[in-house]
Amino acid sequence: MNNTKTNQAYIEILEGTYKDDKKKNRIYLQFNPEHYSVDKTNNYESKKLIGLKDVITQFKGGSDSDLMLELLFDSTDTGEDVRDMIKPLSRISDMDKELHAPPPCRFVWAGNLQTGVVSKLNKKFTFFYQDGTPARVRVTLTLKPYKTLQEIKSKNKKHSSDISKKRSLTSADNLWLLAHKEYGDASSWRVIAKENEIDNPLEIENGKELLLPPKESL
Repeated sequence: MNNTKTNQAYIEILEGTYKDDKKKNRIYLQFNPEHYSVDKTNNYESKKLIGLKDVITQFKGGSDSDLMLELLFDSTDTGEDVRDMIKPLSRISDMDKELHAPPPCRFVWAGNLQTGVVSKLNKKFTFFYQDGTPARVRVTLTLKPYKTLQEIKSKNKKHSSDISKKRSLTSADNLWLLAHKEYGDASSWRVIAKENEIDNPLEIENGKELLLPPKESL
């Protein structure tokens, strides 16, 4: 578990009890993973809008990718219980006494691949000594992406609209579609109507230039 080869994959604990413990804050893997998988999800919601027969599919945001690692541990060359070899994984999967939750960690192999928290840890024992002691185990470890509050605020600030825009309404547009395109929320058409002193959103002349307030002001 404590192989210090430069190309050896390891998991580094970033916060909590073991953060500053140089002997325990890095968990070196016995073997580099043969493969790993990344899973990303986008969420959508369908809404029926006033004045329209069809429904509009609205993007509700996506979740960052989970990282699933397939790890192998084998003790057949030493004769020891393989369960002793994987005990260090409890440092990232069990509740940390300082954080009252599993600690955030970073999987490192040829660069920083993922920072996250363990959401699932599965152990499948596949080989045993004659007395039944486990000698080989496959571990499936899932890391859910983790960001600090400061990182979240910084990302939102970079992606938010902070200036007013002008758009010309075409024959294929209406306030609901325009609000969906600009803000990701069709119900924000009322903000556009109020900003441009529009009483009836169904009676807007083609080509009318509209002022769109910044997203942060919604």
